[in-house]
Amino acid sequence: MLSVSATVDSSHLHLHCQSLPSQDFIDSLPEALFRNPMTFQNPLTYLEEGGKIMSSRPSLPCFDAGSEYCPCVLADLGQCVSCSMLRGESVCNCGWSGICVFDDYTRNGQTAKPGRAEVLGTVIERRDISDTGTCKAFLSRLCVPPFLARWCLFPGSFVMLRPEGTREAYNVPVSIMEASTDGVLEVAVEVQGPKTIALEYALHQNNKITVTGPFWSGLQGLSDLARLGTGNSLIVAKGMGQAAVPQIAKYILHRGGSLMALIGPGTLGHVFICDNLQRLGAAFHVLPRSKDHNIGRLKQEVETGKYGLIISSGSPLQHQGILSMLAGLPEGQAIPNFSWTSHLTMTCAEGICGSCLVSGFRGCKAKFDRSFEAYLSSKTV
Repeated sequence: MLSVSATVDSSHLHLHCQSLPSQDFIDSLPEALFRNPMTFQNPLTYLEEGGKIMSSRPSLPCFDAGSEYCPCVLADLGQCVSCSMLRGESVCNCGWSGICVFDDYTRNGQTAKPGRAEVLGTVIERRDISDTGTCKAFLSRLCVPPFLARWCLFPGSFVMLRPEGTREAYNVPVSIMEASTDGVLEVAVEVQGPKTIALEYALHQNNKITVTGPFWSGLQGLSDLARLGTGNSLIVAKGMGQAAVPQIAKYILHRGGSLMALIGPGTLGHVFICDNLQRLGAAFHVLPRSKDHNIGRLKQEVETGKYGLIISSGSPLQHQGILSMLAGLPEGQAIPNFSWTSHLTMTCAEGICGSCLVSGFRGCKAKFDRSFEAYLSSKTV
């Protein structure tokens, strides 16, 4: 026997069930409740355990929360990263990130806000970094609308680039090396496959390029950077991971923090951010090639005990190597916090395509911290 009490307001339905509702009960609900994909699509999809409706997925902070791009289309589809209510669950478990996404969605007429706009940028300059035959990379400076450049000042910012007139399938996610408020972006591109080859052909002086952005999920562990960036930080960057470093360094130095950057050529074979770091007045050291991948040099720095934060800008293997080194520090040694550049595949960067999924979490939207490893090992969707 089903025992249900229901309260309905203008935006949501709250159910208190002793068992899952019957199809007859579902059919009796007001049709208006089902007009929007986010609102209580079907009670039969709820999970029940011990007589209580259970959340099917933990909420994580979202990079876009509170921005002009929130709530996004994921709210319409019942897939919001941070808001459990917009996922059709019966209780709020967002942890309060400073903005109520559910309230924003309601006040916006229960519709998503427009996503990032595509704009045309102009190539100002192009300079080769490497052209060895086995590895090809170049720097490019783009003129874009000032509003876009200003929102790319945050560490971890990136944009999608593709040749003018091509389909979205040609989009390439590219880290912002530097951004200026007058509308200039500096980016680095490594040529690896069809999309980047097409981008190489397009990125020549005075050519037009399609730019979509800004996106901010290029750096994870951002809360630690915000909290500890005023202290001493150590950045480790190799290969194309160097591209994200100038923006991070600028953020730290602007807030009165100090940093040491250990940079190496990696598989790219070249170091290309020395001039950027010199202009900022940032301390840096160029790492030679080493059989232990310079983990020993890094350990020496960490064992001084003066760093509160390590930022890894490189490959997943680099991130894992640094985490293993930190785990092996002597007992009693202060262990710095850890932030890292995202190495996930980004195709749409709007949470739709699923190419960035990590155990069900949308990596292009969700903010992780160092505890995310335990989260993902125990929670899957």
